[in-house]
Amino acid sequence: MARYKQVEDIVKLMNNPEIIRNTSIIAHVDHGKTTLSDSLLAAAGIISTQTAGQKLFLDSWELEQKRQMTVFASNVSLVHTYKEKDFLINLIDTPGHIDFSGAVTRSLRAVDGALVVVDAVEGPMTQTETVLMQALRERVKPILFINKVDRLIKEIKLTPEEIQRKFAKIITRVNTLIEKYAPPDRKKDWQVKVEDGRVAFGSALHKWGLNLPHMKAKKISFKDIIDAYTGAPEDVSRKVDELSKKAPLYEPILDMFCEHLPNPLEAQPYRQTQIWPGNPDSATGKSMAKVDPNGPLLMCVTTIEVDPHSGVVAIGRVFSGSVTKGKVVQLLNSRQKGTIQ
Repeated sequence: MARYKQVEDIVKLMNNPEIIRNTSIIAHVDHGKTTLSDSLLAAAGIISTQTAGQKLFLDSWELEQKRQMTVFASNVSLVHTYKEKDFLINLIDTPGHIDFSGAVTRSLRAVDGALVVVDAVEGPMTQTETVLMQALRERVKPILFINKVDRLIKEIKLTPEEIQRKFAKIITRVNTLIEKYAPPDRKKDWQVKVEDGRVAFGSALHKWGLNLPHMKAKKISFKDIIDAYTGAPEDVSRKVDELSKKAPLYEPILDMFCEHLPNPLEAQPYRQTQIWPGNPDSATGKSMAKVDPNGPLLMCVTTIEVDPHSGVVAIGRVFSGSVTKGKVVQLLNSRQKGTIQ
């Protein structure tokens, strides 16, 4: 399960790249990625389970909460225990609106895997293709979550067989995009499949989710899900709440992160040429391929925040070396040098 950890505990996990997953959530606007993020944070104890989906925790700017969409990328670290091992999941929430595609690309540069969120009713939309294309061009491995399944039941009133056919259509479309945009050596391996657990479905708003391994383990069928949304309003509310407790959304999603997305040691060698244009045989190149904490510092800054106590804080991913106080660094965009405070 996901759980809250003190900063000191997270720092210890950061020293073991094998258990790190740098991930992002990408989607068309309003397909539910920030609501999904809230459910994951609630499971970790970072926000209340009662406000998850309404709090929009990663929408930290007033503009974002007012417009109910994510404009700037936000990030958080949480710990998930999978197969009796602790994993550190660094989660970045990216904009879903086409006007902010630059922030999406910058965020994707810092991650190795992405959860693609698709509305079960609308299916993959124009911006779904845009952000998935950006992810694949950055050599970011995708997995899939089909959201808002409750709409298929309540609004369209589909049967279990019709729901499965709807899922198959969405999966086929996503795999077509992967075939189109993935690097040639990843087109086949990165296809999302139901049978191996790389596809999950559920309702981020109602906080439940499943993939095939979890359906089998919990003995939950599509009929059981439809039954949960059938009856008087008070009965539906109770049954959906029971479903969210029996099949909490965070379980399949975080398990998928750990099982199917690569760690930095696996991902950086094949992503290196996309991330950094330098010589792979140089000291920095070799350090980057090995994720060497003692090598030259190479960091991608995704966010700049102003902290009332610490001042200006740069948040990002370290590909090589270590960030230490007093170290002099070269700021590539501004072509200036600075000292880490």
